[in-house]
Parts: sequence; C-alpha cells; structure tokens
Amino acid sequence: MCRVRVYQYRREVIMSNNFIELTMEEWEATYKPIYNHIDTNASFQDESGNGIMFETYGDEVAFVKEQDPNNIWMYGSGDDGGTYIWSGWGFVNRLGYFITEVPFPDNTIIQVQVAEPDLTCDDCNETIDEDEEHQCEEN
Repeated sequence: MCRVRVYQYRREVIMSNNFIELTMEEWEATYKPIYNHIDTNASFQDESGNGIMFETYGDEVAFVKEQDPNNIWMYGSGDDGGTYIWSGWGFVNRLGYFITEVPFPDNTIIQVQVAEPDLTCDDCNETIDEDEEHQCEEN
C-alpha cells in the first residue's frame, strides 16, 4: 500500500497578513454573492435557477472588471485537482468569477473549497480514487 498525500494549497506567492478558509455556505452567508444579470443560465444556480458565476470573457468579464477589487472572487482549479473560490482577481487556472455585496478585508486571502482535491500517491504520483486500493512499484 502506498502513502497518500492531499495537496491543499494554491501555488502562488501572495503578500497577506491573514489566510482564512470557509465553507461554501459560510462564504455565501458572509459575503453574499450577487446574481449574474447578464446570463440567465449562469453556473452555480440556486433553487430558483439564478446563477452567480460570471464568465471569463465578453460582457461578463467586462462587468467583473468594473467592480471594486475587494468584491471580486475568482473560481479556479487548484494545483491539487480540487476547485476553489479565492478572494480577489486572478488569471491562472481561472474558471469564472463571482461578485459579492460584502467586500473581503484588505490583506486577507480567503479560500473556499468547492470540490475535493485529488488524492495522489507519494511514490508514483498517480491520482487515485479514495475508495481504491492502489499498489505501485516504489521508486
């Protein structure tokens, strides 16, 4: 049996005094994302069918760029295979953006895990399923 490591960080140098991790529910209740008024079929829909994600192109990203920087959040792929929402504008690994009514504090990085990260074998670096019995040739 091999050892399993879960990567839980974003590979980026950021100057910040605080790092906070929230659940999706905590983030929504605290920062109050706005609905995407440009695309009636936007992702991250509530029970009424109203989506909150803005795309990375066209009118939607233009709208995002017009907002206060502390109300912009990036949705993206983490280096660990999971997906996250991070406070602030970003470009690398981005999948979309959110705008919130409540701004995040200065000098603070907030991370919201949306999808679980991949489990990776320390010996062979293969991505493995959590319920899978994985065997590999150790180096």
